[in-house]
Amino acid sequence: MKSIRVALAGAGNCAWSFSQFVAIAQADPDTKLPGLMCPMVGGYRLSDVHIVAAFDVDAKKVGRPLAEAFTAPTISATGFTRLGTDGDSMVLPAPLLDGLDGPLGAVVEQAAATRSATEEDVAKALVEWEVDVLVITLPTGASQAVHMFANAALAAGVAVVNATPEELARNEDIRSRFADAGVVILGDDLRSHVGATSLHTTLVELLLSRGLVLTSTYQLNVGGNTDFLNLADSTRSATKFASKANALRAAGMTDVEGAAGPTGFIEHLADTKVCFAHLQATSVLGSEVEIDVKLKVEDSPNAAGVIANAVRAAKVATDRGLSGVVDEASALLFKSPPHGLPESEARSAFLNFAS
Repeated sequence: MKSIRVALAGAGNCAWSFSQFVAIAQADPDTKLPGLMCPMVGGYRLSDVHIVAAFDVDAKKVGRPLAEAFTAPTISATGFTRLGTDGDSMVLPAPLLDGLDGPLGAVVEQAAATRSATEEDVAKALVEWEVDVLVITLPTGASQAVHMFANAALAAGVAVVNATPEELARNEDIRSRFADAGVVILGDDLRSHVGATSLHTTLVELLLSRGLVLTSTYQLNVGGNTDFLNLADSTRSATKFASKANALRAAGMTDVEGAAGPTGFIEHLADTKVCFAHLQATSVLGSEVEIDVKLKVEDSPNAAGVIANAVRAAKVATDRGLSGVVDEASALLFKSPPHGLPESEARSAFLNFAS
């Protein structure tokens, strides 16, 4: 079985946690990893993944090996282990575009090399490093930058995992271009392993499966990493709210008063994310049911387990000659795929695909 060569578009907290997850798997391929839903995806283990390059715009990261880049001041995710040889992979400059618009511009210094970087440079690097899968983990709202990476990957014939809420897989023109070119794209907006959306949609599905009528719901999320700093700007968070709404609709919630999304940046929380969810429903004889739950997780490792499935699914789909959006993989791993499903159905579809 060949290895899976991965490039990271964005060397931030989620990339750091994913890189550590890969490093632990590489150090002992037979170890049982908590949180790894599928030890094998189409014959690939997580230890078969190798991170060969990354792209960023931060002056503290560009031109440095990954292991050094992940010590930048903007990294708040916990360091659980040292990286293996993947830590020597270099962080390459990418065009800035709208990557640092909003609050991020005040905490990240733009690398000089990004001023002359082009989309063609990114595509060339993907070819030179023989990348199989590009994982896009850029800030929410960086629409221009996300689309630039998608175009570069398409030009290079590299599969894309879009972990951001910016619409790629849901964009009819983009997914048609990938399908016509014979290139796989998975997305949009990574669904954390046991996160706010997974919890919320599971509770919605539970109530509806019992025949209850959902009358109102909300999901409020706060955190202290750079993702939540960025999302504190309403002009940057709009696509995140839309993505979460898509996930709730896929779970079966229609015509119900409700809201779901990031509601605050609390710096001392660092990479901790706290979710407060409320659901109210009408049951037998008009009796009322209310559910209030609090979920507290470390945000970035929660994403790493899903990226571990997504990169292997993208490679398997490519190996099988598939192209464009692969619904069997996207429905479970992303909040806002083109064709959403209730989580129980999405899980069955993914496990069938992965076998």
